[in-house]
Amino acid sequence: MRPAFALLILAFLAAPAMADPPEDAAAIDAASALACVSARYRGEALRIEAEDDGLVQEIRWLTPAGNVLDIEITGPGCRFLEVDGVGQSEARILPEGAP
Repeated sequence: MRPAFALLILAFLAAPAMADPPEDAAAIDAASALACVSARYRGEALRIEAEDDGLVQEIRWLTPAGNVLDIEITGPGCRFLEVDGVGQSEARILPEGAP
């Protein structure tokens, strides 16, 4: 029975989980979302898709190292809800003055 339980857990963890937008979320357009992501991560967009009636933009981002990040962002401003993927630290653009 343990192997079946372990497989169930692995299947659950493998399924992508979308973060729910906060109650005070505001719609963000694709251009604004891309500007926010490109200010924080090196690379380029592979795909962008509106979710939750435009409250969330889901972006697949290709890093210079060839990794793919799945990023969910909402408004107002640049509110990152979720960033998944390998190579986040290497692709991150640090604020000026950061160590």
